[in-house]
Amino acid sequence: MAKRTSWDQKNKSIHKSRKKIIDTVFGREDNTQHTFGYEGEAEQKHDVGDIWTDKDGKTWQQRDGYKISVTKFDELREYLKTITTCSSNECHTDKYDHIDKKLIAKTGMCFICLQKYEQSLKDDGTWPYYEDYKISKNKLSVVRELKDKYESALKDISNNLEMVNEDGTISNWKWDIDIEQVKKDIQSDIDGAYTAIELLLKRIGLLEDKLIEFGHPELIK
Repeated sequence: MAKRTSWDQKNKSIHKSRKKIIDTVFGREDNTQHTFGYEGEAEQKHDVGDIWTDKDGKTWQQRDGYKISVTKFDELREYLKTITTCSSNECHTDKYDHIDKKLIAKTGMCFICLQKYEQSLKDDGTWPYYEDYKISKNKLSVVRELKDKYESALKDISNNLEMVNEDGTISNWKWDIDIEQVKKDIQSDIDGAYTAIELLLKRIGLLEDKLIEFGHPELIK
């Protein structure tokens, strides 16, 4: 009786294309077969600090020797860091107290660094213009707010007033005033506010030119 031929022996004599069909049908794996071509996104080389988004929409940042996933929480954390940390490159404050934290939120610097910076502005002659610039900006903000209130009042003013009571009923009131004269007075205040805004904007523009002249464009906000 002839000796039965093993699968391995038969395997050697089968044509490659036929063998691939048989292997596929019976779920056999052929470790000698290799697939060439595109199998996914190619790994690109990135420098330390680079941030990129892959094909799945996930954001990564390259670190020294490895990469980390960047999330919205990381962006929020970085933002919170910028508004709670002194922006001065020469800051040596180890621990911020409540005064430092308030100043950082308002000016970007801790108490000591802000003192040093303001002194440097006084030394080079910038301070008077910067102080005037800040005051003028504050005045502009106040006048604009008043103008908005005047315009709202002019729009809503009437001889008749309605008030909703706690029980849901409505009470009607009537002012015994010259409503047209009141509107004229309010309009006069509005016109005055626009004139003040125009003058303040001109003054601020001139002060900004001076700050640039003294080499401090970073003070313009």
